[in-house]
Amino acid sequence: MEILLIRHTQPAVEAGICYGQSDVPLAPTAAADIAGTLANIPACDVVHSSPASRCEVLARALASRDRCPLNFAPALLELNFGDWERQSWGAIPREQSDLWAEDTWVCSPPNGENERDLWARVSRWFDEDLRRSGGRQAVIAHGGSLRILRCLILGLAPEQRWARQISFGEVLPLSMNSTIG
Repeated sequence: MEILLIRHTQPAVEAGICYGQSDVPLAPTAAADIAGTLANIPACDVVHSSPASRCEVLARALASRDRCPLNFAPALLELNFGDWERQSWGAIPREQSDLWAEDTWVCSPPNGENERDLWARVSRWFDEDLRRSGGRQAVIAHGGSLRILRCLILGLAPEQRWARQISFGEVLPLSMNSTIG
């Protein structure tokens, strides 16, 4: 089975803002960005997407283009940054952000989740939904959830989640048990 990991296009968020699960709009260049991304995506059999509007726009365009089913999966949402959502990183108390940055796997932002929680959430969806699908699957989501999906698809350990970033609008094709990455 081929799985296309696709990150949403550029959001309209000021640099230095922590936005995680906040529903932020796309950049003014969204139409051109989405058209450029669609040009790099082969025909799909099903589209899975985070329900965040920054993912939904591209997901709907792809599902419409390919006349295929579109499934929204809350498990694909970005890391929940809790009290830090929509704050500038500079406004977050340094002792809190430094502690979190030392071990994002275990430490959580206040009222948020850690990466172990994100891994568990994405892993459940991967096992219950994505693994049971067939054909070419497109997954439109966020940097955090896509890094974890890449590890799950390739059979990599959680420690390797930061080894490969996926840029805005990038399409990363993988196969189950693939060595691409």
